[in-house]
Amino acid sequence: MRNRTAKDRPPEVVSVADEIRFLCAAVTKIARTDLQSRLESQNSEISAIEHGLLRQLSQGVKSMAEISRHMGVAPSTLVYVVDGLVQKDLVRRGKDPNDRRREPLALTKRGAELFESIPKMEGTSDLVQSLERMTEPRRRDLLQLLREFAEGLEGIERFRRNSDSKDSAG
Repeated sequence: MRNRTAKDRPPEVVSVADEIRFLCAAVTKIARTDLQSRLESQNSEISAIEHGLLRQLSQGVKSMAEISRHMGVAPSTLVYVVDGLVQKDLVRRGKDPNDRRREPLALTKRGAELFESIPKMEGTSDLVQSLERMTEPRRRDLLQLLREFAEGLEGIERFRRNSDSKDSAG
């Protein structure tokens, strides 16, 4: 079933899928810009990708490979991000006694404090303001529809596990 091409599908379904892809990309870009603005307003001196890496470490993720999978960023890109965070004394590299190639990562005290000091979301966020313009039942419907839609996506379980660990991390 998954091998069918777009031309084998009803045109209205393909059109909706295309618009969803565009809207998801737009929302993601807006959310990333919002995060970067929040980081700058907090004078955190870190970028959005550095914040993402700190978030992963705060949730107990330790290896570069795991972080790469969770963030969807190539390990080669993360090397430079980690190097910068190590220089800022926000992250430290460890040694794995069982595998010399593996360097477990951990937040420093300074890194943990910085991460905790950055609000998860602010009322001035474009995302929050857009949701405020919707009625409470529409917000609930939107969330339910997005959850229902996501259930049909391959790979959703990996994201669910990441989200569950975020929830348990506070």
